[in-house]
Amino acid sequence: MNMIKISNVLIVLLMLCMACNDSEKKTPNGFTFKVVKAGDGVMAKAQEILVFDFMLRDSKDSVWSDSRKEGSPAAVQIADSAAQKTENGMLQMFRMLSKGDSVNATMTIGKFFKDIVRAPTPQGIDSTMSLSYLIQVKEVMTMEKFQAYQVEMAAKKKVIQKIKDQNLIKKYLGDNNITAQQDSSGLYYVLYTNKGGIKPNVSQCIEVKYKGKTMVDDKVFDQSEKLAYPLNQMMEGWKLGIPLLGIGDSATLFIPSDLGYGPQGYPGVIPPNSILIFDVQLLTVGSEFDQVTKSCKK
Repeated sequence: MNMIKISNVLIVLLMLCMACNDSEKKTPNGFTFKVVKAGDGVMAKAQEILVFDFMLRDSKDSVWSDSRKEGSPAAVQIADSAAQKTENGMLQMFRMLSKGDSVNATMTIGKFFKDIVRAPTPQGIDSTMSLSYLIQVKEVMTMEKFQAYQVEMAAKKKVIQKIKDQNLIKKYLGDNNITAQQDSSGLYYVLYTNKGGIKPNVSQCIEVKYKGKTMVDDKVFDQSEKLAYPLNQMMEGWKLGIPLLGIGDSATLFIPSDLGYGPQGYPGVIPPNSILIFDVQLLTVGSEFDQVTKSCKK
C-alpha cells in the first residue's frame, strides 16, 4: 500500500515537472516568456485587440506600473502575419496569447527601453537591473467592440475619479479646518466677501486677480495680479465658480479634476487628475474681451 502511494506521488511530481518545462515558451525571434496560467487557448486573429492588465516590476522589487491599481488596462492590436518577421519579441508573444492567459516576461532595462518604450534609457536608471512584465489577458475583441469598451471604461474611470476627488477635497478641508460650501457639480468654495456687486454670466468678460495651486503638493503653478479673459473660454470650475462673485468679492475655489484639466492635465505644469485650488478676486466685468488691449470692454 505504501509503495502504491509512493508511486503515485512520483507520478504527480513527474507530471508537475513536465508542466514546468512546458510553461516556458519562445517566440519565432527567440524571445522567451513563462506561462503562469493558461487561458482558453483561442489566440487572437489579425486586427483583433488584446486587452490586458499588467504589472511592471524591477529586480529590486520596485513596482514601476500596475494597471489594476491605476484602473487603466492596456491594449495591443494584432497585425497581419506579414508584419511578424519585423516585430519585437513582445509583439510576437501577444500573437501566442489567448483570453485568460497570465504570462511573465523578463528583460533587461536596455531591452525594455529599446523595444517597448522605444527611447534611450534615461539617465539615473540602474542599467544593471532587469524588469519583470506580468501580463494577464482580460479580453480578445474586434475593433468595433474595443471602441465601445473604451467608451465604457472612460465613463467608469470618470465616476471613480469623481468619488476619489470628493473624498480628497473633504479630507483637505477637514485637515485644514476649512468650512466650504459645495456646488451640485462637485465644486467647493469659500466666499470671503459678498458686497452685492455685479456678478458675471458665462458669456461675459472678466478681470481677476488669482493664484492657482495643486492641492496634493500645495505647489503654485500660476498667478496674476490682473487677467482679463472671456469666461466661456475658461475651465469648467471657473465657469461655475466666478459667477458666484460680485465685483470686488474674493473667494477660494476647490476644483475637482473633472472641472479642471482632467485626466490629460497640463503637460509640464499640472499632473493628470489634479485637484486645483484658486484664490480669486473679481476686479471687473465687461461685455466682451478686447483682443488689442487684452482687457474687458465696458
